[in-house]
Amino acid sequence: MKQYSNIPFKHAAGHDLCADFYIPEDVTNPPVILWIHGGGWKDLNRKWCLVMPQLERGYAICSVDYRYSDEDIFPAQMLDLKDALLFVKENGEKYGYDGSKVILSGDSAGGHLCSLLGVSAGNRDWEQPGKDYTVQAVVDFCGPCQLGGLSDERKDNFVLEQLLGTGSDSKAFRGRAALASPTTYINGTEPPFLILHGSVDPTVSPDQSRALRNALEAAGVPVHMYLVPGGVHGLSGALIDQIVQEFLDYYVKGKTTVITPQLTSEHDRTIPVNK
Repeated sequence: MKQYSNIPFKHAAGHDLCADFYIPEDVTNPPVILWIHGGGWKDLNRKWCLVMPQLERGYAICSVDYRYSDEDIFPAQMLDLKDALLFVKENGEKYGYDGSKVILSGDSAGGHLCSLLGVSAGNRDWEQPGKDYTVQAVVDFCGPCQLGGLSDERKDNFVLEQLLGTGSDSKAFRGRAALASPTTYINGTEPPFLILHGSVDPTVSPDQSRALRNALEAAGVPVHMYLVPGGVHGLSGALIDQIVQEFLDYYVKGKTTVITPQLTSEHDRTIPVNK
């Protein structure tokens, strides 16, 4: 593995935002996973990365910073990640990966941000004119998709209030929450999605992932969702790594990887309940 650490891609909030690259040495020009860490939009850092096992499966990884919600409110985080995406797409030759094959992935708050980044290509409010922000796939680990719109998000309003810069009882809250919600932007042009969520996640309800899946399905976007039995918040292990590899190999490398993970009936698609 080749590693390039602390590479600045932007200066914001009085400090550099940096990227760490991890490149497999035995693969020529591999696809790259742009990883976005979780932590309630205000904690953890780019060293927290759940897709590192994909390095051994022929994928480069780039883990990046973004402004925390106590540094600046939304959409600062999205502006940073749009810039990170351009940096990754434009520096493949320099660091040794294929910048035309970018996968977005993240967990929890990072899952929210990677999904939003994946569905918002072409948003002129967040992007530089004439630049290409499309990606080949998105892998979302238990990220919320409808901020303030499902019951689980109400139990910790402070996190959302800090991100959106307004109280949950204000007139502005719903509008700002909608602007920060991935489901707002889905129009059928999105890349394939893989959604992973623990069946007993106490932090972000599986209903959030179901809502994202349903919206993508309704728009005709290829989407695969795995509800991991007994899974809590934050997922890792051989089963998860195999599911991610199989999805990426098929949609990004164009090949079928024959893996038979040990699934249960909880992985079957659940029919959404109309509320």
